[in-house]
Amino acid sequence: MTIPKKPTRQRTSSPKKPAAEPAAKTAVKPAVKPTPKVSGRPERKGPSEDLIAETILRLVAARDVGKTVCPSEVARELGGSQPEAWSPLMQPIRRIAVRMTKAGQVAILRKGKAVEDPDDFRGVYRLGAVASVADGA
Repeated sequence: MTIPKKPTRQRTSSPKKPAAEPAAKTAVKPAVKPTPKVSGRPERKGPSEDLIAETILRLVAARDVGKTVCPSEVARELGGSQPEAWSPLMQPIRRIAVRMTKAGQVAILRKGKAVEDPDDFRGVYRLGAVASVADGA
């Protein structure tokens, strides 16, 4: 016994539905115009770069000679104890620490030694006073 084949349907385009009528414009213009972005960068939230730099210097100066500061300590000082608040600060802190290292204000250390190139280092790092790094080397 053979199973009869079902007849195949050829697809036909269905008639197009008429376009919906545009809704009546009832939107109200905002009373305050949004400020345009000047540099094209998104607005930055959180502490300013100056505040981050001041906090780095303050925490490094508060340490004993030869002691260092973890960048997350700086982030927690600025953002609070909740990871959602301080974690986004880690990249700006790194960027500012690199700039401060180039200016001779702080030292970036890996495994207890100052990094050779602050623009090209990876992994865990700490921040220390420049004078204590020069003395220890």
